[in-house]
Amino acid sequence: MPYPGRVNTTGDEQLGRVGRTWRVVLVAVLALLFALGSTVGDDHWWPFAPWRMFSTSTDPNRAVVSTVMEVRTEAHPEVWNRHAIRLRDVGLNRAEVEGRLSRIREDPTMLETIAEAHERLRPERSRWLGIRFVFERHLLEGGKPTGEITREVVATWESDGLEPLP
Repeated sequence: MPYPGRVNTTGDEQLGRVGRTWRVVLVAVLALLFALGSTVGDDHWWPFAPWRMFSTSTDPNRAVVSTVMEVRTEAHPEVWNRHAIRLRDVGLNRAEVEGRLSRIREDPTMLETIAEAHERLRPERSRWLGIRFVFERHLLEGGKPTGEITREVVATWESDGLEPLP
């Protein structure tokens, strides 16, 4: 007598009741997870939901949003300069920072830890006295940039005792 769920080598396929039942249940559960993931899931549901960055597109006549980090340094405290968001400079990669932006927006003092990380990781560089994150919206028309860019400062941290600059 063949084992449940095992194919008979004589050419007669026999699948026991237990084997059929668990396969049907497994397929039903996976189908449900994929259906839910595709309709209400997000990146955290992966592999049952598509990663948003690969499953969406930008309207060719809307804006593309880019997150920019700007810093003020001891060497040039009067100027906000763009700075790349890199692991070697701030201890976090760009995706990690962007993933925390909603929390940073609620509590901009979190940016102080980025300044501290920069000071620890790059002691030879000028100390950061201020950090801000800006959303730059690059307007597209027909899928091509129009040159129109709007900026929105979403979070700012400045060292104590420093006069705020525009």
